[in-house]
Amino acid sequence: MTYFLGRDVDLYITTESATNNEGGTAQSIVVASDEAVFAATSAATAGEAIPEMAVGSAQKGIINDVTGIDLSISVSDEDVGPFLGKPQIMQKVELRKETVVTITKKKYNNFWDVIFNGPANATDFVGSSTNAKRQGARFGIEYTSSTVPKIANGNQFMHDTDDIAGSTNCCYGYRLHVQLKAFDGTTGITEEVFTIPNCIMTGHTVSLNADGVTEETIEFTSSVAPSPFTPSAVAPSAGWIDVAPTTLTEL
Repeated sequence: MTYFLGRDVDLYITTESATNNEGGTAQSIVVASDEAVFAATSAATAGEAIPEMAVGSAQKGIINDVTGIDLSISVSDEDVGPFLGKPQIMQKVELRKETVVTITKKKYNNFWDVIFNGPANATDFVGSSTNAKRQGARFGIEYTSSTVPKIANGNQFMHDTDDIAGSTNCCYGYRLHVQLKAFDGTTGITEEVFTIPNCIMTGHTVSLNADGVTEETIEFTSSVAPSPFTPSAVAPSAGWIDVAPTTLTEL
């Protein structure tokens, strides 16, 4: 487990698809009229949007006012054996990776409330309007046709959530980019970016205290192995974050 102070890192979130667009216009998940909807990335407000996974748009997905990030990297395993007739000791078999990112930040609007609890706009949501009202955008996006992205309802298995028709890339969940700031304070230079792919939003809480300061805690969980990324350029040039998609064969 690693804990970062908010002042030591910059945190960005994107979808797992670089092609979530409709009619040729890049789309971000935003909150409008207290609903999770798709809107043009070009018109989205930085810090209040989850843009497509592209180097030129990812800065719109910055998560502001972060006070702390708890990064827990582990695996989920299971004890097997001894088997009948085999005098072997108990062994552990790894089932999957298990990465949990817990973000604590100052609360200043209802963006993450709506993303977690809903409602989602029925037109932009996979499934019935009833489910759209009681579920937000916890699971990222999925494609219901070759070109139209929808806010996912989480009913589709990760391996079946591919990008646009014919693609071998997985667009399940979101991607978090934990960008470590340079120790020398050089503007635009980062030490490393820790990338957590295919993560879904699994928790959201709000806390109050006697001083009236409100904080919210957001939890993301991924079963795909995270990876460090060394930037070769500064934002928004190619190479400042890892945008290589997770392929279905990697799952």
